Amino acid sequence: MKLQTKLCDLLGIQYPILQGGMAWVSTAELAAAVSEAGGLGIIGSGQAPPEWLEEQINIVKKLTKKPFGVNVMMMSPYMEQVMQLILDERVPVVTTGAGNPGKFIPGLKEIGTKVIPVIPSVAWPSVWPRAG
Repeated sequence: MKLQTKLCDLLGIQYPILQGGMAWVSTAELAAAVSEAGGLGIIGSGQAPPEWLEEQINIVKKLTKKPFGVNVMMMSPYMEQVMQLILDERVPVVTTGAGNPGKFIPGLKEIGTKVIPVIPSVAWPSVWPRAG
């Protein structure tokens, strides 16, 4: 059974299920399995170095041709390099947390990447400056 929603259409998935980007748990194998099952598999980059993430992205691309994503923790010491890697690899979907992704959104949108910021609370707008 296919559950068709606007989210499914937007992300190119069969079911409106987005796997959480849990650092050190959401590896390439889990992300690929979720994507193959019709949801959106997401690699959790956490505070991992870009070399590790590049390896994970390559594994996902070998295991599935379906859309997948990468979760980026904006407080990672590797955040700039991770975002550049995501641009270089043309990752289809990015979820973000722990910070404001505003300065990266134009570049991601330019290559067709869907950006889904995760907002931790209703206090978020007063805690993190908005992108201009």
